[in-house]
Amino acid sequence: MFNKNSLIRAIAVIGVITMMALVVLPGCSFIGKADVPEEQSTNDPFALDDTVNVGDTGLEQCCPICQSVNFKGPDEMGYFVCNDCGAQWAENEQNIEVTMPDGSVTQLDPSAGLRPNGGSSGGSGSGSSGGSNNGSGNGSSGGSNNGSGNGSGNSGGSFTPTPTTGTTKSLQQQIDEIKDRWGDVIKPTIDADGNITVESVDGSDTGLFGFKYSTKDKCFITAENAWQRNFGYNETYDASAPVIAITYDTIRVYFDYDGLEWMIQYWKGQYGLVLVGAEIGVYNRAAGSSASTHFNCADDETKLLQSMDVYRRAPDSAKYNKIFSRSPSFTWWCTGFIPGTLAAGQYNVEAEATRELKVDSKITLKTPEMAQAFIEGLRQVDHIYHNAPMTKPTFKFTEMASVAEYESSSKNGKFVLEEDGVTVRVCWR
Repeated sequence: MFNKNSLIRAIAVIGVITMMALVVLPGCSFIGKADVPEEQSTNDPFALDDTVNVGDTGLEQCCPICQSVNFKGPDEMGYFVCNDCGAQWAENEQNIEVTMPDGSVTQLDPSAGLRPNGGSSGGSGSGSSGGSNNGSGNGSSGGSNNGSGNGSGNSGGSFTPTPTTGTTKSLQQQIDEIKDRWGDVIKPTIDADGNITVESVDGSDTGLFGFKYSTKDKCFITAENAWQRNFGYNETYDASAPVIAITYDTIRVYFDYDGLEWMIQYWKGQYGLVLVGAEIGVYNRAAGSSASTHFNCADDETKLLQSMDVYRRAPDSAKYNKIFSRSPSFTWWCTGFIPGTLAAGQYNVEAEATRELKVDSKITLKTPEMAQAFIEGLRQVDHIYHNAPMTKPTFKFTEMASVAEYESSSKNGKFVLEEDGVTVRVCWR
C-alpha cells in the first residue's frame, strides 16, 4: 500500500544529503568555467581567452603609469611592479588596477599597459623619438632609440592612461565583473538588504543552492525561498545529517496556536568540515493532521521576526566570545554560518565540542497568547539532542523574571518574556 509519509521521508533524506553535500565539498566546482564564444575575435588583445601574442600586434607591455618596460612580474599572484615609478598592477579583461607607492588605487583602460614596440618612455636629448610617448629632442622620427641628428623629432604611438569612473572598485562593480565573466552560468547580484546572492529565473529569493552571503552580518545565511523550504522538517533529517559531517545539538519546542501545531527548532554545531553555525526554524501543520514528526516550513503568513547572537567559549576559559550575529529579520529560517571547526580533522564532533557554542536569540510572536503558548512549550523541554552519536542529555530551561535577571544569569538554559509581551529571548549552550 502506498505510504505518503514514507515517500516524504525518502525525498527529505535525498534533499538533506544534497544540501549538506554542498557544505561538505565546498572546494568542488559546481559551476564550471564560463563558455567562451566559438567565434571570438582573435584580433582582440583583451579577449577572455586571449591567444594573440602581444608582440604580433606591434605592441609591447609596459607600465600603465610611466610606460616604462623596466618592470618585473607577474608574480604568483599575477602582479607586476614597475622598477622606475614603483607602481604595482594586475590586469583583467575590463581594466588595469594600479596601486601607487602612496597607497592610492587607480583603474585604467587596458590600453594604458601597452605601447608600440621599441617605444621610449620619454625624456629629452638627441636622437629619434620613434615610438616615444613623450620624447622630444633633435633628430628625425624613426624606430631607433639612440640616433642623433638635427631637426624636430616626432612623437609616435602615444598612449595616455584613461582612468575609469572612481578610484576604487565598489562591491557592485565587482559583482558586475563576475556577471560579465560568468553571466551564462550564474548571475550574482546584491539584494535589497545588501546580501550577495544570485538572480533566480522568477525573481524569488533562492540564493545559490539555497544560500547567500550577508555583507552586513559577515556570515553565510539561507535564502528565504531556498529549495529546502519545499521539504519541511522531521527527525529523519537530524538522524541523516552525520552521514555527511553535519554534527549539532538541537532543541525542539512544541506548542499549539490558532488551529495549528507548531514546532520551533534550534540548532548549533559543525556544518560540514569547514563551517560553524546556528539555526532557528519555524514549522507548523494542521492540528491533528499527522502522528509523524514531519512539519511544514512556515509560509509567508506565519513567519516570525527573529535574530540571534552566537558565541564560542574561549580555550581553557569560562568566557564566551561573540563570533557573529544575525540581524532581526522576518523569516521562517534564521541561520548563520562562518568558516571554522569545532574539532579539526573529525568527521563528526562529539557533544563536548558542540557545547562550546552558545546561542542567545530573540523571537517575536504574533500575539501575547502565542507568546504564552511558546513559553509553555519551552517549559516542557526536557532534553538536548546531539545527533552523532545520538544522545539525549537532560536539559531544562529556567524562566527569568526580568531582562536584567536574564542578562546577569549564567544559567545554561534560560528564557525571558520582554516587556512588549510578545518577544521571547532564549539562551542555551
